[in-house]
Amino acid sequence: MRGHRDLRLLFALTIVCAVGALITPLGLIRVIFAVPLTLILPGYAITAAAFASRPLGWPERLPLTLGVSLACLALSSLVLNYTPGGIRGLPWALLLVLVVFFSCRSAARRRGRSRARNKPAALPKLKPRPVTVILGLVTLAMVAAALVLAQATFENDHASGYTQLWIKPPKPADTSAQVGVTSEQQQTRAYRLVVEVEGQTSPVVQTFELEPNQTHLTTINSDIALPLGVEAKLYLRGRPTKAYRRVSTLLRSSGSGAEGSLR
Repeated sequence: MRGHRDLRLLFALTIVCAVGALITPLGLIRVIFAVPLTLILPGYAITAAAFASRPLGWPERLPLTLGVSLACLALSSLVLNYTPGGIRGLPWALLLVLVVFFSCRSAARRRGRSRARNKPAALPKLKPRPVTVILGLVTLAMVAAALVLAQATFENDHASGYTQLWIKPPKPADTSAQVGVTSEQQQTRAYRLVVEVEGQTSPVVQTFELEPNQTHLTTINSDIALPLGVEAKLYLRGRPTKAYRRVSTLLRSSGSGAEGSLR
């Protein structure tokens, strides 16, 4: 990319936005770095490589940059879905940086070595029409608002929540299991958990409250050799006699997992 100042600047901005999106906390500051990294820089680099021999004007470049960036995100998600790291922040940033880097190198080569040696590539002249500027600013504002709203959580009194109840089988060479309760309700709820273990005369009873997205874990220990049966019942505070959730499981030795039913 030597001799192409616009491509060097593009790659430098990509590195800054990738680092900023990874190290800054959630919120408006992270959106400032994430929006160019995901919706502008990849599409601009790919467009520069595809149209290196015939530079585009800003009226054509702006919508094409956004469209190519969205297509790049969609294809990248398919690639990351089959990688060990999955669709996470660090793999996303690394992949986008690689896309911009190789696109800039391709654009520099296609522009010709003679141009890079004799006359450095100048930065594009920013002389868009007022209508183009307005449409571009509106597009960026809508994209930024969509990203902010996607990360925000809103309360809805009319939405129906739910609660998860499960039993995790014991680890190898262990006879203890875990009973978990996760609340996806809209408000804080109070629960009563009753766990009956085969061979134990009295059940394990716990009362607790969970806020939305909180999880309560209970460890069940047993001196009886596996397999053994475990049944967990979850009650709401307003309905102490009717089980809200019920899980019955047959715990087996390590390697056999657990068999059970949910009601």
